[in-house]
Amino acid sequence: MNTRRLVLLFSLIILLNFCTGLFCWAEGMIVYSYRSTTYMMRPNDTIPTRIAEEGISTPSPDGRFLAAVDGDPDRRNVLHIRHLRTGKKIRSIILQVHSYVDISWSPDGRWIVYAGSPQRIRGGRGVDTEIFLISPDGRRKRKLPHPIGENPIGFVWASDSQSVFYNLAATDRRQEIWESKINGQEKAKKHLPFHEGAGFLNRYPFYSFSPNGKEIAYTPLHEGVFVADVEGKNHRKVTDRLHGDIVIGDIVINVNGVNLPKVVNLGLRQFFQVDWSPNGKHLVFSAEMFVGDYGLYIYSFASEKVRLLALFPDSLPISPRWVGGSLPVQPSDKMAVTWGAIKRSVETD
Repeated sequence: MNTRRLVLLFSLIILLNFCTGLFCWAEGMIVYSYRSTTYMMRPNDTIPTRIAEEGISTPSPDGRFLAAVDGDPDRRNVLHIRHLRTGKKIRSIILQVHSYVDISWSPDGRWIVYAGSPQRIRGGRGVDTEIFLISPDGRRKRKLPHPIGENPIGFVWASDSQSVFYNLAATDRRQEIWESKINGQEKAKKHLPFHEGAGFLNRYPFYSFSPNGKEIAYTPLHEGVFVADVEGKNHRKVTDRLHGDIVIGDIVINVNGVNLPKVVNLGLRQFFQVDWSPNGKHLVFSAEMFVGDYGLYIYSFASEKVRLLALFPDSLPISPRWVGGSLPVQPSDKMAVTWGAIKRSVETD
C-alpha cells in the first residue's frame, strides 16, 4: 500500500471518530423560511436552528453560506452573505433595485439570481421588473432577458447552472414555466413539462430538477408530488393526498421547541414546494394537512415512504432547499489539512 493510500485510510478513520454514523457529514441540510426567518435542519434533526431574520433567502449548494435580502433607508435592497451555520455576516451588497421577488443560488455556486425594478415602486405597482445575476462577491453582474411586461417569480436553476427557470405573475395557476440562458444571448423559452390539468400557486417555486438533470419533481396544488422526465414525459405520482405511509414519532417538536401530541389525521390537503436531496435519493416538500397544520416532509425513493420532518401549527414553511453538508464539527487547522489531503488523494487516484 503506497503512502497516498495510507494517508487516505488514516484520515478516514479520524473522520469517522467525529461522526456517529458512516459518512454522516454527507447527509446535507434542509434550509427554509418560516415567518420571515431562515432556519436549517438536518434530515434526522427534531429542532431547527435559527439563522437569519431577513425574509427570503437562499443557501449556497455546498451548505456553507446563506444569501438573504432586506432593505436600506433609501428603499433599495441589500444582499447579505452570511455563514450558514453561525449566521455571521460576511459582506453586504447594494443591489440597486427597489423591489425584489425571489433569489436563488446556482448549483455551481457562481451566481445568485434575483428580480427587481431599477425604478422606485409608485402606486403599489412595480415598473420594468428585470432579472439579474450577481456573483456572491458582488464583482460580476449581468441582466437576463425575459418576456417584457411580466413579473418573473419563483426562480429555479437547471442542474447544470446554465439556465434559470421561473414563472410569470400574470399567468397564475398556469402550467407554463420560462427559461432564460445565463449567457443572455438567447430569447426566453417557454416549457410545459407538467401533466395536463395540473394547477399551481406560482408565488412559490413548485418544482425542481434532479441533481443529474434528467428528472423534474413538481407539486400540483391539490394532487400530490409528481416526478417526470425533464421533457415532460412519464409522469408518476410519488405522494398523494391520503398517503398511508407517513411515519412520525410519538412526539412531534414544532419550530418553537414545544412538544405536540402525535398527529392522528395525516391526510394532506395542499402541496406547495419541493426540492431534491443532493444525492437524488429523497425529496423534501411542504404541504398543508386536513387538520389545518403545515409540515415539511421527506420522501424516500427507496422505501416509497413519507416522513414528517417538522410541524408548523399556523403558517407555511417556504422555500425548502436541500443542500450539501460539511463536517458536523468545525475542523481544527490540523483536521482541515487532513481533509485537504483526502480530497487531493481521491482526485489523483
